[in-house]
Amino acid sequence: MAIKSNIKFIMITFLIFSLCIHSLATPAWGQSKNIPIISTREHFNLASGERFDNHTKTDFIRLNVSNCYPEVVIFVHGWGSNDSDAKKKFERTLLSLQSNGFNDTLVGFSWDSNTFTLADLNWVGWINAKKIATENGPKLSNYIIENLEKCKNVTNNAEIRLIGHSLGARVILSALESLHNDTRWTNDSNKITSVHLLGAAVDNEEVTKELNDLFLDPTNTGTLKSTAYGNSIENEVIHFYNLFNTDDNYLEPKSYFQIYPSNEYGDLALGQSGFQKYPYSISSSLPNNYHEIDVRNEILPICDADRDEILDSLIPEGNLISTGDNHNGYMGYLDEMNKTKLMDDGAMNIVVDTWNGIPPQVDGHIEETTVCKSK
Repeated sequence: MAIKSNIKFIMITFLIFSLCIHSLATPAWGQSKNIPIISTREHFNLASGERFDNHTKTDFIRLNVSNCYPEVVIFVHGWGSNDSDAKKKFERTLLSLQSNGFNDTLVGFSWDSNTFTLADLNWVGWINAKKIATENGPKLSNYIIENLEKCKNVTNNAEIRLIGHSLGARVILSALESLHNDTRWTNDSNKITSVHLLGAAVDNEEVTKELNDLFLDPTNTGTLKSTAYGNSIENEVIHFYNLFNTDDNYLEPKSYFQIYPSNEYGDLALGQSGFQKYPYSISSSLPNNYHEIDVRNEILPICDADRDEILDSLIPEGNLISTGDNHNGYMGYLDEMNKTKLMDDGAMNIVVDTWNGIPPQVDGHIEETTVCKSK
């Protein structure tokens, strides 16, 4: 009898232990990996950057998207992502946000950014991608307005937050400019709750409120830059954050194989240097709601953030990378042994801290290195 009682006790104890382990391994949040997506894929010719005639300036496709999200975060990916790559970034972003207590809805904005053209070292591809990114702004703003209008029957206080990685920053800046000029948005004094740019691949003077700052910058000579986004930022956003990283391997100036400065006639990226300090400072022309945080130490020297056994862009086989290098690390890193789990949240903890009004705690300076090898 005592033996049976002991066996029964052991079985119950094991069952309780198993349930506890399951509860720890099972997410407590509501949203699954089946992420809603606003798509403008195949709206543009990748080889020319021109919009196809069967699409308008503001149309988009909803994929698994509800009519109304009273509280929503929209994530916009950067340059070089095809449809599959974009979904991986959305999923990794969601895991990183959820690891910091996020329990609202993440919507991915997927656009024609895969314009790489190796024949000319991506020069034409970059020009096309910038054009496509800018023209996606009105499409994103139209979705934002439609979501807001459909939510009026549910709530009067729809909360919309935007996160843009790399060239996704240009999509967001263009969207803010579109909102600024759209009476459907401005007549009701609507505001985007927050914007966070991660490793923004836009020039560091483009957040100014003074158009003359663009004309005075010698690196803009002969370019088509004609929009100072600072006024749209100040008027259409409550909190605006630029999370920059001085060692970002896509954005930083280099003596060889540099990307952003070469493509932009020597100009520096907002996501690498912060706002422009030289050859003249635009500090007096910045929007009142502009903040920037150096998140270099949040970007670990991990060579494959998605753990898809392909080295991330600009990380050659056998190269040594250091803290801050990986341009794809802002959204976090998946676990190498279990790709459904997160190893590190990148800079997303800083994003959530600022949402919650908590002074962000950037990791202390610990210089780490890794030699990158593909599987």
